[in-house]
Amino acid sequence: MNEFKGTVFETVSSTRIKFSTKPGETVSTGSLVEIKDSDGKKYLGRVIGIQRKNYLIDQDGAVQLSSLFSENENLDPDDIGIRGEFDDFIICEVEIIGNREHSNFFIRSKKPFKIGTKVYKASPEFLNKQLEPKTNSIEIGHFRDNEDVPIHIDLNELISKHFSVLAMTGSGKSWTISVIIESIAKEYDIPILIFDPHGEYSSLKVAKNEEGERIARKTKIFVAAKESTKKRSDKLFEKKFNVNRNSKSLYFNMTDFETYQIIHLLKSLYELSEAQSRILQAGWAEITNEPELKDTTDIECIIKKLKGVGESTTQGPSAMKILSTKLEMLYESLPYIQKSTDQKIIKEDEIVKKGQISVIDISGIEEIQQQALVAILSSRILKKRMKGDIPPLLLILEEAHRYIPSGAVNTASKPTIKRVAQEGRKFLMGMGIVSQRPSRLDDDVLSQCNNQIIMRLTNPNDQNYVKKVSEWISEADVDEIRSMAPGEAFIFGSAVPLSLPMRIKTKRLTEHGGYTPDIVDELENF
Repeated sequence: MNEFKGTVFETVSSTRIKFSTKPGETVSTGSLVEIKDSDGKKYLGRVIGIQRKNYLIDQDGAVQLSSLFSENENLDPDDIGIRGEFDDFIICEVEIIGNREHSNFFIRSKKPFKIGTKVYKASPEFLNKQLEPKTNSIEIGHFRDNEDVPIHIDLNELISKHFSVLAMTGSGKSWTISVIIESIAKEYDIPILIFDPHGEYSSLKVAKNEEGERIARKTKIFVAAKESTKKRSDKLFEKKFNVNRNSKSLYFNMTDFETYQIIHLLKSLYELSEAQSRILQAGWAEITNEPELKDTTDIECIIKKLKGVGESTTQGPSAMKILSTKLEMLYESLPYIQKSTDQKIIKEDEIVKKGQISVIDISGIEEIQQQALVAILSSRILKKRMKGDIPPLLLILEEAHRYIPSGAVNTASKPTIKRVAQEGRKFLMGMGIVSQRPSRLDDDVLSQCNNQIIMRLTNPNDQNYVKKVSEWISEADVDEIRSMAPGEAFIFGSAVPLSLPMRIKTKRLTEHGGYTPDIVDELENF
């Protein structure tokens, strides 16, 4: 039996109505209701505004009661026969969402609803019909107000049109991303690549049940750090989870850097003169295209080739001499640059492979080194995908504000990630960006994400920014986002038929690697 909520007393338009509850009834903003039109067809609606009223008290009555209460502070409304739970009723304004039972989209009634029409709470059966997936999808949780209503996300829309997960620290970002990864990998063989700056996602190797075993087998760990750092991380992981993560070292060639990447790195670390920048602009592309230098581990060969360009580009040898020293310093400082043939370079098709989850653990290197690695690998993978040499994939960028900062701030990774955001769609290279500070993210990249999973955000700058870059988010939604509990989220965009508050799954198939540290526990274990 459907739960009766009230009766329509005003039709504002064919898409908006007002109804009144009976005295003592409760309704909250955001509640979903169902209502029939004159032909008997059901439509879904959402309560967008409420007013609580009482038969016995109008504005004039409230003035008189205020005077009475001020004279006798111990007097209670019950003492004079005003019982809120009986006499109060609620005026609700409802936006009609529509009906999508026989369509991919919600279709609204073209006729206004009749005065006196009954309004009911939307039943789980009706909601499930309205939210039923029409194509390949994943389930990542349930409607916050009813756990019998699962929330499905259109997989193609999620990946092909990019998505973001935005939330303050402790709201459940990494848990949500892990649930998405598990949900995809459980049903599909889509390659997933995760840039992991905190070493959280290696725990996908640790199964909690039989279904989790399949996820664990799919997961491969690649580490970009010194060998000693890698061994220490592997040891700590095994101590914590009693599982060997079988990680591989990740190496690149010095010639894998594109011109703007090498210039940015050298500028950031050691500063570059105008003459030194000119040498690199004139000669670095030639070096990267030189077959003999493509796989070299000898920095001297690269410098020797660059000297020929440098002498013709600048007056005198001093600029080239200093640039040579800076290149040698960069070469030595980057732990993931190949320095001997024993350090095997892992090809793109080993990282992006059908049915594989590749975790790129970059937790053991500095932020500027992380940016450079993200730039190199993302660029190489995009090029391979454009040629059709590797399968379609999903790339996930944790702590994205590090790599694509807002405004005029540049990083080695920013132009590459912007290119992935703009061109990746055409080649089915999807991207998920994750951040706790949306206002520090590049506008262009975030606006390319047609789907947003937004959890609790309390910073006003972040709230305003999210509203500015997303066409889906209203002022009422921002108010709700401000007060969400950990694990709750709003999903907006083309991957869901309706933006709803939801609870992310609380049961995982693999262990969770992310956590919020407790200072007392840390001190006791120190």
